[in-house]
Amino acid sequence: MRPRPGVFLVASPHLSDANFVRSVVYLLDHGDTGSLGFILNRPLDVPLGELWNDAPPGLSDARIAAEGGPVDKHKGLLLHGDTTLAGAQLMSEGIAVGGDPDALQERWGTGGDHCGPRLFLGHSGWTSGQLDREIEEGAWLVRPGRIDLLFDPRPAELLWQHLVEGRNGGMPDPSRN
Repeated sequence: MRPRPGVFLVASPHLSDANFVRSVVYLLDHGDTGSLGFILNRPLDVPLGELWNDAPPGLSDARIAAEGGPVDKHKGLLLHGDTTLAGAQLMSEGIAVGGDPDALQERWGTGGDHCGPRLFLGHSGWTSGQLDREIEEGAWLVRPGRIDLLFDPRPAELLWQHLVEGRNGGMPDPSRN
C-alpha cells in the first residue's frame, strides 16, 4: 500500500525517532509538495479550556486534545467532520478545521461525537519525497485508515500494536477495548 490521504502511517518497531516511537499517524495530505498528518495515539488529558482561552463553553471541559506531531507544537488545529459548519475550512474529504465559535458551541455544546471535534497541538510533516523514502527504508508501515479514529479522543491503547501486527485488518478487537 502506498501513502495517500486517509491511510495510517504506523511507526515501525525499529523507528527510533523519539517524536514518532510507537505512533500512529493519520495522513491528511500527500503530494508533490510534501505530506501532512496527525498523531492519533497521543491524547492529552487536559481540558480544552486550559489550551484555548476562547473555547466554546460547552467544550471547555472536554478532554479532546492530542499531540499531533513535532511541527508547530505551540499551534492547535481543531479538526472535525462537519464540513458544512459555519466558518469551517475544508481540509480534506470529510475533514474540516475550525469554525465560528457560536456554530461550534451549537454543534458540540454538550460534547464531542463520532465527528469530533479534536484539537491537535502540532502536526507531522514531511518534505516532498521524504515520506516515500522513509517508507522505503522501513521506518513506516502503511495501513488502511479510518476517519472515525482521527476524531476519537481516547484511541485504543493497543492501536499501535494491532496495526503493526496487522491483526483484524489492523484494528483493535472490540472485545478488548
